[in-house]
Amino acid sequence: MSDTPEEPAPRCIHLSCKAMVVYGEAFEMDPDYQAGVTDFWCTCTSTGMGPDGREVSMDACRNRERSCYKEY
Repeated sequence: MSDTPEEPAPRCIHLSCKAMVVYGEAFEMDPDYQAGVTDFWCTCTSTGMGPDGREVSMDACRNRERSCYKEY
């Protein structure tokens, strides 16, 4: 077991959800956060679709190939 905290996986800086707004980077500690169930939105469009017209999610917004991706 390491004493060094694990680096979070890269994601787009525009990805957001309620837990991220309230808890910041500790958003997974939010008792209401459920991976795969949480509603995410793009701060560029304020919707569940990115500027490239594709869905917004934790997995989808880790794709560096997306034209709208900016690493957090």
